[in-house]
Parts: sequence; structure tokens; C-alpha cells
Amino acid sequence: MQKEQFGILLTTLRKKNGISQKEMAEWLSVSVSAVSKWEHGKNLPDMTMPGSIAEILQASCDELLNPEKTLEKLDNPEFQKRNVEERDKENTDNTGENEKTEPEPQKKNYGRIARMSFLIGILAIVAGMFLIYMAGHRKPAFQQIGTRYIDDPLWGRVYEIAYVVDGEMTNDSINVHLDEVRATLNQEVIDTNIVKTTYYDNKEDATAWKETDVGGYVFLSGE
Repeated sequence: MQKEQFGILLTTLRKKNGISQKEMAEWLSVSVSAVSKWEHGKNLPDMTMPGSIAEILQASCDELLNPEKTLEKLDNPEFQKRNVEERDKENTDNTGENEKTEPEPQKKNYGRIARMSFLIGILAIVAGMFLIYMAGHRKPAFQQIGTRYIDDPLWGRVYEIAYVVDGEMTNDSINVHLDEVRATLNQEVIDTNIVKTTYYDNKEDATAWKETDVGGYVFLSGE
């Protein structure tokens, strides 16, 4: 007789009759562990017990001694499968043979977090340096404050324009601005072909036409 098949049949009939392992053990004068091992298919009951077991489970000795045929008569494979699962769960507490395994805590990927933090830090530094660079190298803004005619010792009658500059002035930025001035002025309107641009960093100095070396000349005639 196959132990596993007998265990499945024993569990099926016991549950069908609403009998617990403890009750069955008491009626047969055996331990709960012994009943559990029978149902687990690890042991078989003593050959003198089938009659008593059959009486308790309301079955015949032939049915117990031929578990495979008896299970086929039950004609419920899914029921058998559930019984096996329920039997294993119930027997765990009684036998202590099925160890409970605690799920391992999910390990945090500290390496990945560290790499991401490092990358974010690098990007923040690069972005900060870029903003500083752009702030120091942004295109200066030229605000016209006043105009006047002067007698230049070198060029004679000159039309002078005072500007306040917001931003860093370089030779390139001054040359670009001089080209813009040349494009916007008309020689006939200002009655001279020479324009002098003077640059200041504040409005007070520009209004007072304070002496400064920062500036340039524009020749409208191209001379």
C-alpha cells in the first residue's frame, strides 16, 4: 500500500467527516504526531488499526487498504489537491517538521543610490558654473543717456553719445555696438560724419559727461 495515497485518503475522509487530527488521535489512543505522519505519507498505522480507523471514518477496510481505487471513486481531483495543501498546512503546527521561512527583507540598492546622488551633485555643480559663466559673459545692454556736439582735437566737430552699460564690456562687444550705432545714425541728420561713443557704468557719471577712456569712434562716411 502506498503511504502517500493512504495519507491523502485518510486526510480526505477525516475532513469529510468533520474530524480533527486531535480527535482522531484520542479515539485511536495515539499521538497527534502519529496521525500527522500517516497523512503526510511518512508512516502507516499498525496493521491492527485499519478496522478502528475505518469505523471512525465511516469507510470499509477494503477502501482503506486500496486508497488509489477509493480516491478514484471520490471522482474529485481538485478536492484531493486541496486536501493535500490543507493537510500540509495543518500538520506544520503539529509536527514542527515544516520550517517557516521568513522572507528576506528587500535589500536596498545603496550602490545605485550613491551613484545617482554623485551624478546629481556633478550636474548641479556644472549647472552652477554655467550660470556663473553666463552671468559674467552675457551680452551687455547699452542705454543711451545723452548726446552732444564736441570739438575733438583730432577729428574736429564730433557727435558724442553717452551710454550706461549693464554687463561686461569687451573689445568685441564694443565693436559690435559701434556697428549698430553706424547702422542707425544718418549723417545728414546729425550734420557730421564722425560719432564718438562714451561708455559708463552708472547714470550719474554719464549725465555729468565724466572723463573716461572707454569709448570708440564711428565714421559714417567709411573714411
